[in-house]
Amino acid sequence: MALQRKINWNTAMRDMRSDRSKPAAPGLLASASIERARLDRLAKEAASRPFFVAGSFDRSAIMKAAIASARLQRAKGNKASWSQLLSSALKFAWICAKQQRAFATH
Repeated sequence: MALQRKINWNTAMRDMRSDRSKPAAPGLLASASIERARLDRLAKEAASRPFFVAGSFDRSAIMKAAIASARLQRAKGNKASWSQLLSSALKFAWICAKQQRAFATH
């Protein structure tokens, strides 16, 4: 074994830099954040429409609110299938619609 060890510092530093994890692209993070904010705004707008109008349920408003909510959950990274997301969103939308009907009759 040699008494002195020779190190090529350029190669060593290049290897250390290549071992580091690469940062995420800033444009990708910003676009995902903007898309999530847009979907959140759409979900709030859809949920703000009345579900019970003139003595009957507005099924179109209920479905739009459920789809907007399911899209938002998917954008937030929920790994459930689309049918599961839509199913839970529809259940929640119908619960809200029935509550609106109860408040309207009292």
